Amino acid sequence: MSSGSIFLIDGSADLIISPPTQFPWETGEQSVAAYYDGVPAGVLKVKGTVIGPNHNDIQGQPSCQPISWPCTNGVYGYLGYPTAWMMAELQGDNYARGAFVNGSGEMFSETTNWELVASNVP
Repeated sequence: MSSGSIFLIDGSADLIISPPTQFPWETGEQSVAAYYDGVPAGVLKVKGTVIGPNHNDIQGQPSCQPISWPCTNGVYGYLGYPTAWMMAELQGDNYARGAFVNGSGEMFSETTNWELVASNVP
């Protein structure tokens, strides 16, 4: 593997930035899937879509209570797996890395909150 890694994440209701997938007639990287596919194979990469959040949910502190609309879910969905990714990549935590193993990691079976998960982590 080459140096570096990337974790691509989006919310299923985010209509402002790159959606999870793109239409066949769109050119270039116009979706999280296209960005994932564009990352060289030698770079560790993971992608996933949190089910429900829109573009403004990252503003939650951690819920949407203080700001209400346009936030709908808050940051809760963005905390667990991104934290595990940082633990794996920055601290060498093999237990955390296990959540992202291609096809068998925990993130692949957590379908209540995540969809469109992909990984090349061995």
